[in-house]
Amino acid sequence: MTNNKYNVDIDKLTTLNLFQLREVGSKVGVRNPTALKADELREAIIKVVTGQVEPYLKVKSGRPHRKQIIADEDWNKLVGFDNDLNQTFGINQNITGALYSVEGSILEQSANEVYRGYVKFLGNSAYFFTDIFQNYDLNKYAVVSNNINYFNFLRSGDEISCNIDFTASVPKVIKIITINGFEPMELNRSNFDSIEPEAMLKPINFTLPQLKFINTVCPIKLGQRMIIKGPSGSGQTYLANSIAKDLEEKYSVVYFAVCKRPEDKVNLKACEYFFTTFDTIPRDIIFFFEFILDRIKRLCEFGQNVVFIIDDIISLMLNLRNLVAERHKNVETYYGEILQQIKKLFALSKYSSKGSLTIICTSFTDSIVSQFNEFVVDLDKLCNCHIGLNRQAFNQGNLEFYDKNETYAETIRQI
Repeated sequence: MTNNKYNVDIDKLTTLNLFQLREVGSKVGVRNPTALKADELREAIIKVVTGQVEPYLKVKSGRPHRKQIIADEDWNKLVGFDNDLNQTFGINQNITGALYSVEGSILEQSANEVYRGYVKFLGNSAYFFTDIFQNYDLNKYAVVSNNINYFNFLRSGDEISCNIDFTASVPKVIKIITINGFEPMELNRSNFDSIEPEAMLKPINFTLPQLKFINTVCPIKLGQRMIIKGPSGSGQTYLANSIAKDLEEKYSVVYFAVCKRPEDKVNLKACEYFFTTFDTIPRDIIFFFEFILDRIKRLCEFGQNVVFIIDDIISLMLNLRNLVAERHKNVETYYGEILQQIKKLFALSKYSSKGSLTIICTSFTDSIVSQFNEFVVDLDKLCNCHIGLNRQAFNQGNLEFYDKNETYAETIRQI
């Protein structure tokens, strides 16, 4: 007996990662979905939902029941296309890592070797990425077994050292050695959200010649927010790179370079430097963004003074827009939500004696999306320190290429 063809949009399967495809395959009746590659899974799912193949029935005790093909009205929910924008931007499997694959997950075959990398939670499951920082490779991952010691100690954004078992189809972390440089039993950290902010009294001092103007013209303190803005090609990336080099040995600097040319990459000694090129797909850009937000919180929880540099905020918003456009035709109606996501980023800044988070972002003021130019004005109002750039002065090689009328720090009046 064959099934009737179901009127579902199977094109949506092309946007799902391997984990999602396995979930869909299991629910619609694909046999052994965990043993199939992504392309094989898509083909098997299509055959089942179009009635070409009977759904596989797992034999259990008692009278067997015929497995039901997914109903049309449940299809969008199953493949993740009925999520609202808040879910789209949240940490979930629907928008992260389109490159996950069993083939790419294989690391060097040594169970005794100690691996270092980062943890990312997707739902209730945790994954270990060994090359996310050094080589920015989302293909290489291992599953973190939830029954190992100290699993409950883990949070997204933690850096761990561990041992990995390679005998399974997907490598599994089987022993956690350190978490953020500490043995698990020595962990003593608070929750980022529970860190109470204190008065911001500690200024950041810059020493590089091209940055000394900040100390006097627009001084910034730990826990504040700075925006560096101007027309494209005004030296935003040059200043961001200079700030990272100047501060990386004094503070915990995390740098997110968004959609850059390969030749824009710089060598930094102690900075956690996440560099993405202009051909990185939107879903991976947002994966890095969400991961880095977790990372800066974890560092702050461990008492670090964190300086988060993001270059540039407009490219991030463009990728948020493009990600939303994959799901919604009228993407313009979601621009307000895109701005809200960036405001949430800015709201993370804080100072306390138990750890601080300072945010420095760059922006160009001549975006191809006119609405985003207005957003820069809105974001500028949220910052304590403002640097406006002069493109002509930068291109002429002047040491000082900031606009004196647009560069200043706001003074907070005490009551």
